Amino acid sequence: MSIRLFSLSLAVCALFVSTTAQAQKTDAPATAPAAKAPAPAAKPVAVDPFSQAIGEAMAKMDANDLDGAIAKLTDAINLDPKKSAPYVFRASVYCQKKQWSQAEADFKMAAKLDPKNIVIQFNIPEIKFMQKQYDAARPGYLALVNDPQMGDLAAYKVFLCDLLAGHEALALKERDAFNTVKTQPSYYFGNAAWEIIHKNNDKARGWLESVSHIYPSSKIAYYALPLKDLGYLPLPAPPGSTPLGI
Repeated sequence: MSIRLFSLSLAVCALFVSTTAQAQKTDAPATAPAAKAPAPAAKPVAVDPFSQAIGEAMAKMDANDLDGAIAKLTDAINLDPKKSAPYVFRASVYCQKKQWSQAEADFKMAAKLDPKNIVIQFNIPEIKFMQKQYDAARPGYLALVNDPQMGDLAAYKVFLCDLLAGHEALALKERDAFNTVKTQPSYYFGNAAWEIIHKNNDKARGWLESVSHIYPSSKIAYYALPLKDLGYLPLPAPPGSTPLGI
C-alpha cells in the first residue's frame, strides 16, 4: 500500500527517535593519549520509556513486524495517552493491515488530541476513500476545502469522490470550477482524471505532461497518488514517447 498523508504526521514519531539517539551519543576521542589516565566512563543516559517504545515500534516497522509495532505503540499510548503521534503511527500500521475501523478510530483520537493538525484531519476521510466508499469520504474532504494548506487537495478529492461514485453532473461542475481558477494542481489533475475515466488517455497525458513541467514532484505527489492506487497511473506510453514521471 502506498504511503499516504499520514507519512507527514509520522515525522513527529521520527523526532522522538532522533532525540533519543542524540542523547545517547558520547564524544570520545579516537585514541586516548598515552600519558593520561583513561577518562572515567560516561554515565549512561536514561531513555524515557515513551521514546523507547516509539523507537522500538519503528524498528518493528522496519522489520515488517506489524503486530509487534502495534504492540509497542499501544505501550507508548498507555504511557502517555495525551500525545497524538503514537495514535497516528498506529493508525498507519492498521491501514497497512487493512484494519480500517481501528485506523479510523486512531486518527479520530489523534485529531481530538491535536485539533489544529490539518493533516490528521485529512487522514480521516482517506480511510473511507481507500475502501472506495466515496460518498462516505466526501464530507470529510468538503470540510477542508477552505483550508489554506490543504484546501486545493481537498477540493480535488471531493471531485474524485463524485467522479468515481458516478455523480457525473456534480463532478462536471466541480471540474468547471477548477477550469475557472487554472492556477492550482487540481486544475490539471481534475482534467486528467476526467479524461482517464472517460477513456481519453491521450488528452489525459497532455494534462499530466503540463502539470509535471509546472510543479515539482513533491508538490503533486498526493494528487497523483489516488490515481496510482486505483491503477489508472502510470498511463501507457505511446510508441517512441518518454514515460511520464508521475
